[in-house]
Amino acid sequence: MIANSPDWLVTLVPMPADSEQEQEESSLVERCQDGDREALSELRERNNASLRNILIARGANSSEAEEILAEVWAKCVPGGEQHPSLLEKFNGNCKVQNWLARVATNRWLDAKRQEKFRGEPPVTADAGSRTEFFYRVPATPKEDVDSTLVALLRDSLKAAFASCQPEALVLLRLVYLHDVTQREVMRMVGWSESKVSRTLSQALDHIHTETLKQLKQREPMLTLTWQDFQDLCESDPGGFLS
Repeated sequence: MIANSPDWLVTLVPMPADSEQEQEESSLVERCQDGDREALSELRERNNASLRNILIARGANSSEAEEILAEVWAKCVPGGEQHPSLLEKFNGNCKVQNWLARVATNRWLDAKRQEKFRGEPPVTADAGSRTEFFYRVPATPKEDVDSTLVALLRDSLKAAFASCQPEALVLLRLVYLHDVTQREVMRMVGWSESKVSRTLSQALDHIHTETLKQLKQREPMLTLTWQDFQDLCESDPGGFLS
């Protein structure tokens, strides 16, 4: 569904999962969070191949995917109060595989951006200053699993909404935010029901296409489908882009 504008963003409602499978996965993750090494091995065995394929589909090469996943799984091992398991940040609001894919994708993007500027820091107006040099060295990657990816997705989605026609945005707000029926909208604006439906459909198609276009322009290394985008939204711990 579509949320607010001009800062309209996407709110995705997860589909109900099979309760038995959901409970099994929840139990497995809880065991991992408690430091059960066998549970973590089982979680890795279940998901590693799929996560590797997801990373490769999103732009990583085989060795990059394996390296990133090795790092992610290593961080899932509890190391006491100073180094809790990465899985402590998983809140169970989505499939654990979707969440791990988001974490891995973010870490891959951070690594590629660090690699891009390694040895050749970007030039600034004060390039001759010795002090300024330190401002040109990439910062140490943050532990925030969303730092790079969420900003990229949010900015791309905002740009897609900003490129929509004003009347389309009004209809989207009425139908998806205020639950006004298309028939009620038809009466309000004096359009046929088919025109209202067509305008909404075209607006949603435009948002899908333009969001992916913006993503590619902003981060050429990353390749996402609309389903990837939805999965990344669903895996956000606080309600993606809310």
